[in-house]
Amino acid sequence: MTPKEKKLLLLNAFWDKNIDENQLYDLINGKIKTLPFLDKKLIFARLLSTYDWYTLIKLIPVKILKESLSDDVLEILYPKELKEKYKYARKILFK
Repeated sequence: MTPKEKKLLLLNAFWDKNIDENQLYDLINGKIKTLPFLDKKLIFARLLSTYDWYTLIKLIPVKILKESLSDDVLEILYPKELKEKYKYARKILFK
């Protein structure tokens, strides 16, 4: 997936927010740690709720994917089945 395609996916996931896709892209790739106007765990939760697993593993680098599956992020996901799905994925991937 090209950087342009990734930025478009990020922009589409946050269609209701006025966010720079370049900043989102940098956050997802670990180039920056935070965005001043949006909590990182809410960004991850939105992505986990929006896209299927195969899109997520193309969009989010593995080193950041582990962070996106943290308890803090999974705690705010709904429905419960989605939360359980990602807990299982985390268990399999990061034993």
